[in-house]
Amino acid sequence: MAHDVFISHSAKDKATADAVCAMLESEGIRCWIAPRDVLASREYGEAIIDAIEECRIMVLVFTANANASPQIRREIERAVNHGVAILPLRMEDVLPGKSLEYFIGNVHWLDALTPPFETHLKNLAGTIKILLARPEPGGPPPMPQEVRLPASGGFSSAGRVPEAPAAQQKTPAPPRFWSAQSWTWAGGAVAALLLVAVFVGVHFNSGRAPAGSPQPSALPPQSTPGTVEPGGAAPPPESTPGTIEPGGAAPSPRVSPQPAPHNPASLKDTMRTLQNQLSSIGTVNYTAYIQNKTNGSTSPKAFLKQFTNVVADPAQCRVSYHFRVSQGGAVTKDKDAWFILPAVTSVLIEPESQLLTQESAAQGHANNVVTSTTPPMTALIVRRASVYNAFPFADIGSANRFANNVKQAVKLCGGHLAN
Repeated sequence: MAHDVFISHSAKDKATADAVCAMLESEGIRCWIAPRDVLASREYGEAIIDAIEECRIMVLVFTANANASPQIRREIERAVNHGVAILPLRMEDVLPGKSLEYFIGNVHWLDALTPPFETHLKNLAGTIKILLARPEPGGPPPMPQEVRLPASGGFSSAGRVPEAPAAQQKTPAPPRFWSAQSWTWAGGAVAALLLVAVFVGVHFNSGRAPAGSPQPSALPPQSTPGTVEPGGAAPPPESTPGTIEPGGAAPSPRVSPQPAPHNPASLKDTMRTLQNQLSSIGTVNYTAYIQNKTNGSTSPKAFLKQFTNVVADPAQCRVSYHFRVSQGGAVTKDKDAWFILPAVTSVLIEPESQLLTQESAAQGHANNVVTSTTPPMTALIVRRASVYNAFPFADIGSANRFANNVKQAVKLCGGHLAN
């Protein structure tokens, strides 16, 4: 099985579903999500049916859009028919319609209505891990932890356990405490110990000098390193290269400066937060009011910015995403974007109108000035040398939190900021 979880979601909630998928896969849970996992040249419906039949759990990203989607109802029905466990994640305070209630009305829900979103995703991942740890229905029973084979060696050469007739099975007699052979061995051991004691005593007395006799001057006997002579003190151990000689001073060790390593756990958590924050931007709509400095006229223009496929990789210290911009209904940008955290030089926050004015001037329209946006938007700019990545936020608080996390990630990845 290539995946454990099928993520069912409305196409209108793709950004949220991508965030759910990213969190689960960061926890080691294999996910299938459309359109990412639909192979080229395959029919869309066929790919979805195969994926549902091969998974063990379906996570339903439940919103008002999902509630009204006939595609979601077909996916739920298919999952129920194949015995796939359904785990609804309620993102909005809505109740399922009758078509969905028929299938999931008695299923336990996980609510993700209140911030922070990351906490609810961690609970979801923990619940899925518990469900995946259970044996699959109809699967083989778990093997016992320990199997004891017979003392005779287990199976015969024919591959089966030899059976003995009941008449040949005799109850073994209780063993005697000491046999005659045991007494013989014990006596021999005692005799050997007595001989060793006599030999040691004679050797020790013969080595003593008579009382009052002068002691000859001689070099101290050589002792084996690590042993102690009778009546003497332990000799100093033989030194090895790099150790301190007796009476000498310790050599000054050469210590090369090592950079303080970052905490991998902290970096992983910070990158996960960045991914969730950037994914939560999703689709942003606002109107920019553009003033022509030559004639003083002002005209509105509708902007739509979308952020999808967000991935914050702690191993590479890299943040990537897909970026799409429409102005007045015309698509002006549709591309993949990324930035490497150690290369970030500054993180700035400014009004979205100021950023749009600068971009207009860079495109050769210096006479156009964006005076304001409705609603008021804040731009967070991640600058790298002569290039930058910009992200729009509807409130300054969210922009500040994202900026602080970017700065923390740059620091953990070994980068240095100018601001």
